[in-house]
Amino acid sequence: MSRRRSAFATTAVVAVFAWFYSFALAVPIDTGSVSALWQARGHEWFGAFLARMLDGLSFLWGSVIRYEYAVAPDSAWPVLVFVVLLSVLVYASLRTGADGPYAVAGRVLGASLLAGGLTNLFVILGDVTASPDGAAMLSGMVWSLPDDGIWLGLSLGLVGGVVAAHVVALAQLTAAAMEQGERDDSPAPVETPRLSPARGRARAVRVATWGALPTLALALVGGFAWDYGPDVYSDAAVGARQAWVQVVWFAHASLAAPDDPYSLGGTFDTLIWLPRTLSSVVLVALIWLAIRLMMARWQRGVEPSVLGIVMRCWGMVAVLAVVVGLVEGTVFPAPELALPAYTRAFDNVADALRFAACFGWATGVAVALALRLSGGSVTEPEPAERLPEGSMDR
Repeated sequence: MSRRRSAFATTAVVAVFAWFYSFALAVPIDTGSVSALWQARGHEWFGAFLARMLDGLSFLWGSVIRYEYAVAPDSAWPVLVFVVLLSVLVYASLRTGADGPYAVAGRVLGASLLAGGLTNLFVILGDVTASPDGAAMLSGMVWSLPDDGIWLGLSLGLVGGVVAAHVVALAQLTAAAMEQGERDDSPAPVETPRLSPARGRARAVRVATWGALPTLALALVGGFAWDYGPDVYSDAAVGARQAWVQVVWFAHASLAAPDDPYSLGGTFDTLIWLPRTLSSVVLVALIWLAIRLMMARWQRGVEPSVLGIVMRCWGMVAVLAVVVGLVEGTVFPAPELALPAYTRAFDNVADALRFAACFGWATGVAVALALRLSGGSVTEPEPAERLPEGSMDR
């Protein structure tokens, strides 16, 4: 996409954020009352979802939206970090891709989710480093980590993606009506050689496999790093190492063998292990399938730049992790928590975005390297037909 259209779409997304911010500054809302209102009408899950979306605005500096008697935010740094990350990630995602409406909406959604996840990590690290006993503080707060930036990124990605898609479509219609084609100054894409169907499928499978390897490796490491003990959800303080694991590691990206009764401590619990194993396998499989589909599209046209590949794969991992977390929490509720299934599903969203923000870029790097390494090995010209002996003498 050209610089002008990318800038217009990014400005539209930032304008949506400004509207959300003005709403948070002007309208005092108790999110607990909103949830109770819908619960009284028999729509508990919708009330909880709406309360989470509104509570996503409570971390904004000066916001009057909060849950009951929660303390108002006292620093503007999280807001500044979120705006900077949002602008950079959205512009980079749009600049390195096509200008189709669905593609624009999808890239804005992925970039907004990443901005929310990175902002959330910034808030957690800021709280830990600001405290004199940071490690002990993290061990105590790991059961109730702040979700600053998470739900704002989700809501902004959904609304901002639609707005950005309409802005790009309006720019295209305006250029066509004025019969002034906008000069395409997008980064020069990598020309994809036309391959035979068999070679194209083989290359796509190879690149998708390499792209799924980082997530598979992280899931295998997470299976040994995460605590599967029956007291994993207790209020007891955990060690510093396990606390950091629970901050950046998605619990549903952790594979471990069922005959291994220990990870970092406790007794092995199948009720915890089985859902995590199934969701980990599903996450890796979805990432492989998504890369395979992207490769099929790239082979019909041109491959994006390295930055475009990394941004698309990074955002794709964030979206898929959120989907897997929501589905897993709904299908496999935790009986030991005695909470509704939707509560656990919503809690998984923050874990998924922290994991994707911290490790999702590795998938994009793996795909870019696989494309670069396989680019020159599949361009051999087709062999010419052999002429009969003696035909050159005629």
